[in-house]
Amino acid sequence: MKNHLSIQRLKVLRSYWAVITLLISVFVLIGNNTIGQDKQDNSAKIPVSMKLSYKASDGVKRLKVMLTRKENKMKVPVENAKSPVALYLNDVKVADPANGTGLIGKVNINEDGEGVFDIPGNFNSLTSKLHEFKFIAKMESDPLYEDASDDITISDAKISIDYSGKDSIKSATATLTAWKDSAYVPVPDVEMKLSIKRAFSSFPFTDDGSATDKDGKISGNLPLSIPGNSDRTITIVASVTDNDSYGAIETTKNVAWNILPKTNEEFGRTLWSNQKNAPILLIIISCSIIGAIWGTLIYLVFKLFKIKKIGTQQGKVSET
Repeated sequence: MKNHLSIQRLKVLRSYWAVITLLISVFVLIGNNTIGQDKQDNSAKIPVSMKLSYKASDGVKRLKVMLTRKENKMKVPVENAKSPVALYLNDVKVADPANGTGLIGKVNINEDGEGVFDIPGNFNSLTSKLHEFKFIAKMESDPLYEDASDDITISDAKISIDYSGKDSIKSATATLTAWKDSAYVPVPDVEMKLSIKRAFSSFPFTDDGSATDKDGKISGNLPLSIPGNSDRTITIVASVTDNDSYGAIETTKNVAWNILPKTNEEFGRTLWSNQKNAPILLIIISCSIIGAIWGTLIYLVFKLFKIKKIGTQQGKVSET
């Protein structure tokens, strides 16, 4: 009896082990298929490159994300990315309201492969104790493109503009300073440009490649013949472009200017003027000719109706 029970127990244990082995095999097979599918999905996605840049213009700070991919051995913009790009300060984490670090926002990529994000206005107050910023951009889980990321580290810097317009020679001086230890100090040997803002571009009045001196300054004389704005001002622009330590910085300053913008003189009533300024005599002659032609046509039509009426009356008389 005991041997019979032992044999039954052994059979039951073998059945349990067979079921457990089968379940383990099924789970392993499902896991391998899932991993293989993930690898296949990842391999089907298109690799992209991300470029993150920073610009501060008159205190307004902005981040720009550029996504590109390779096509025929050339870099082309990514135009149909679905996932937004998340932007972080210093650490990839949720936003920390105490110091402004962590997630600061998200930006969508447009048809040109670009995404521009204006940093919120309270950023300066939240990060008042920070003077070095590490911005991180990450795009994840896009259905078409592989994950991409980039980061830049920006040191706190600013530009100030001084203008001298009392003498016949009008000049402007821009000073670049950056935070070091506990104060803003001048920054030498940084390429900076002084220009005058125009309607669609800028007019530089310093040489290309000019750099700040040992005091962080760069100066230039304004061209006296250049016209200003309609409100008798001119806008001076001092800018640093794509510096490795400070990014792009731009500062503007409006100053008084006496030369007004040129206005187009209205042409008098001449033969080559438009119809609003045509000579009075020419208008009268033209109107008279047109009136005479239409009057003649109306008179001829009237005569034709009169002739037809007379012919109809004569026909009736002859029938009677």
